[in-house]
Amino acid sequence: MIFKSHLITMLIYAIIVSTLIAFIRYDSIKEIKGYGLKLFLYMTGGVIIFSWIMHFL
Repeated sequence: MIFKSHLITMLIYAIIVSTLIAFIRYDSIKEIKGYGLKLFLYMTGGVIIFSWIMHFL
């Protein structure tokens, strides 16, 4: 494993995926930044929520 923390690995993955999807979907830089940030926050929040759910199961 390259990174010692799964959280860092997940954040890097979320940055890469959200950036690529935003570039594919929109043309203007303003829309790309907004949509990419929104996707990044959704992905990060979803992983944190589901990890807490899995922790308590």
